[in-house]
Amino acid sequence: MASQITQNIDILKKSQQLDSEIYQSRLSLEEIPAQRTKLKSDLELEKTRLGELDKTLKDIQLKLKNKELELAQKEGQIKKLDGQLSQVKTNKEYGALQQEIASLKADNSLLEEEIIHILDEVEAAKEEAQKEKEKFALVSKSFQGKDDEFVAQEKTLRERLVELETQRKEAVAHLPPELGDLYSRIASKKQGLALALVNGEACTACQMQIRPQLINEIRLGDHIVVCENCSRILYFES
Repeated sequence: MASQITQNIDILKKSQQLDSEIYQSRLSLEEIPAQRTKLKSDLELEKTRLGELDKTLKDIQLKLKNKELELAQKEGQIKKLDGQLSQVKTNKEYGALQQEIASLKADNSLLEEEIIHILDEVEAAKEEAQKEKEKFALVSKSFQGKDDEFVAQEKTLRERLVELETQRKEAVAHLPPELGDLYSRIASKKQGLALALVNGEACTACQMQIRPQLINEIRLGDHIVVCENCSRILYFES
């Protein structure tokens, strides 16, 4: 009987190694969709940022165009009024035209200063947009590479899970049905860790002291003993 229990414990330890890897593989597999979503979200943020900079540049360029158009219109008005100076017949009319021309020239002076300032804004916006385009190109390339890695990792994990679950099924099949069922129930509740090594007089899984009677039962190896605190199957390392 003791020999049979020892054999069963060995099978359980092998099953636990498989279940532990199965659990970790499933966790990794579950994380991949969220990782891919975040990766795509980061790319979209960069794309949005680039779109915003492009829009800012276009808005500044439109503002520049409108100011240049306004300047051209006023220059046209000045030219027209200059032509009218030679046609007026009174000093009052002449003075009024000159005053209007001076006002337009003053406006143009301010417009030219605004245009120079806007030109600086355009250059700065172009430079920032170009940097963002270069950054976006790098991020896009990196995204594709990382996303391909996630796809490959997912495929590898799924293939490995099939192997592990087959091996696990084969291992548990060598156990008595009652013990196999007990182990499976505990493993499903304990993240694949259904066994706990006894260190001294304590369960290494929950760190609780084990009663001397149970310690003796485990040493005798006549039957399977579970921890009264965490319900894991207890064993001594042989």
